[in-house]
Amino acid sequence: MSLVFRLIIVSFLGLGTTICSAQSYFEKGLDYYNNRAEKHEELKVDSTNINQAIFYFEKELHEDKNAESVTEFLLKSYYYKAAFVVRSKDEQKLFYKKGTELGEKSITTYPKNKGILLWYIANFSKYGEANGIISSVKEGLADKIKRHTEQLLELDASFESGAAHKILGVINYKVPNIPFMITWPSKEKAEEHLKKALAVNPKSISNIYYYAEFLSEVKRKEEAKILLQKVMNTSPRKEALIEDLYDISMAKKLIDKLEN
Repeated sequence: MSLVFRLIIVSFLGLGTTICSAQSYFEKGLDYYNNRAEKHEELKVDSTNINQAIFYFEKELHEDKNAESVTEFLLKSYYYKAAFVVRSKDEQKLFYKKGTELGEKSITTYPKNKGILLWYIANFSKYGEANGIISSVKEGLADKIKRHTEQLLELDASFESGAAHKILGVINYKVPNIPFMITWPSKEKAEEHLKKALAVNPKSISNIYYYAEFLSEVKRKEEAKILLQKVMNTSPRKEALIEDLYDISMAKKLIDKLEN
C-alpha cells in the first residue's frame, strides 16, 4: 500500500471520528428520548434510555445551548420518567416537581412556546394531583392550571390534538366545586371541552379515553363503554407506545368496573 493511499485512509478515518464526536448533547438526548420505550414489559419500562436522555438534555441546558428546544424535551422527559418509569410516589413527585420548577421559569422566558407551556402544565397538574386534589384547590394550584391552560388555548387550540381542550375538560370534571373556595368546575364545560378535543383529533386514544371517563363519571355508562371499546381496539402509536398502552390499560380497567 502506497504512503499516499495510507494517508488518505487515515485522514478519512479521522474525519469520521470528528463527525461522530460532533454530535451535540441535545442530539444524543433526542436519540435516547426517541427510543425511550425500547425495553419494556407491558407497562414496565426500563429506565436506561430515559435516564440517558435526561442526562444529555441537562448537560446541554447547563452549557446554555439550544436552550429552548432542550427545555421542551427535558420537560417531556421528566414527565415520562415520573408517569411511566419510576414506581414510588416519592420519586414520581420528585420528577414532576423538577418539571414544574423548570417549566415555571421557562414559560416566562419563552412565552410563545406551546410545547414548553403544555409540558409545564402536564408536570404541574400531576404534581398537584400527587399532593391531593383538595390540597391543590386550597393552595390555588387548580386555578393556576386553568389559567395557564387557557393561555395555551389562546396560543393554539389545536396544538397536540387539542391538548388544551382536553386538559380543561378533565379539570372541570375532576376538580370539585367547593362553595366560597372554587366555583368554576362544571360538568357542562367539561363535556364541551372534551368534545372540542375530539373534534380536533377524533382518532386520539387519549381524547377518546378521557371523554369516556367523563361519561362514566356522569353515569352515562353505555356511551362510555362504546368509547372504551374503541380505545381497546385501537393500535398504539410506535412513537408514543407506552403512553397509548397506558390509556388502553386504563380503558380496560374502567370497562371492567362499569360491567361489574
